[in-house]
Amino acid sequence: MKELDRELTNALRRENPPDGFAEQVLRRVGEPPQAEHRARTFPREQHRANASPLPSAQTWGPIRLKPDPTAPTTATRSRLPFVQWAAAASLVAALAGGINYVAMQKERAEGEAAVVRVAQALHIAGTKLQLVQTKINQLHEQPDRNSNQ
Repeated sequence: MKELDRELTNALRRENPPDGFAEQVLRRVGEPPQAEHRARTFPREQHRANASPLPSAQTWGPIRLKPDPTAPTTATRSRLPFVQWAAAASLVAALAGGINYVAMQKERAEGEAAVVRVAQALHIAGTKLQLVQTKINQLHEQPDRNSNQ
């Protein structure tokens, strides 16, 4: 326990921020939130847009290397809700599957316990029947002994 306390104390101790931290925060506050969100959500698309083009500029005309940050991109906006809904649907399906699995395991355990109880009841009933059959056989044998004498 003391080792865990020591690790927590070390992890939560106060540290000074790195040089230039305040400037970075102020610069990010000034950025438009949509561009920042798009950069974190779709880094692959920015990579494609910033990649150098294969054909020359004379063959294909002017090529923009960087996308216009003020231009709305309907492809990224329309794809984001679909991805979120797909992730939510898969989470719900996994949760429902897990609940179903637990219910099936519980039902199976109850069934196995019932099988054990039925087997035990049949064993007891068989033992009792064997005892009754032995007593009946003894009763039938006694009159035969009495008639022979």
